[in-house]
Amino acid sequence: MTEISSELKQSGEEADRKAILALVDRWRSATRAKNIQAILELVADDVVFLPSSVPPIKGREEVGKMYQTFFPRYREIEHEAIIEEVRIAGDWALLWGVDELRLTPESGAPEIHLKGKGLSILKRQSDGWRFWRGINNMTPQPTE
Repeated sequence: MTEISSELKQSGEEADRKAILALVDRWRSATRAKNIQAILELVADDVVFLPSSVPPIKGREEVGKMYQTFFPRYREIEHEAIIEEVRIAGDWALLWGVDELRLTPESGAPEIHLKGKGLSILKRQSDGWRFWRGINNMTPQPTE
């Protein structure tokens, strides 16, 4: 590989990395805003999520239904994600890190704090990166 093509590859990968990290930020913002439509724009049509405590969530429509049930239960949702690694291979990427959710129930019950590791596989679409598969092992944490 020539030095020029190596530089182009690195700049392309850096652009992909920035786009992927921006996708994660948009996810966090959409979650905080409880914006289901914005979330659905970030996932592939054939997305599959594998949460730790419920059956697999398959497809964009099921993701929307899940959030229609989830969001009304909480007055406030704080989502933090620490990305430990991003790897890109052509039209595929994976990232893993630590996810943390703090949920304030509408009912007035105490805050729920969940934390765990997550792994996402992303797929490049004609208009950008989308979440394609995701799994996490978030579990309840002691409240302070």
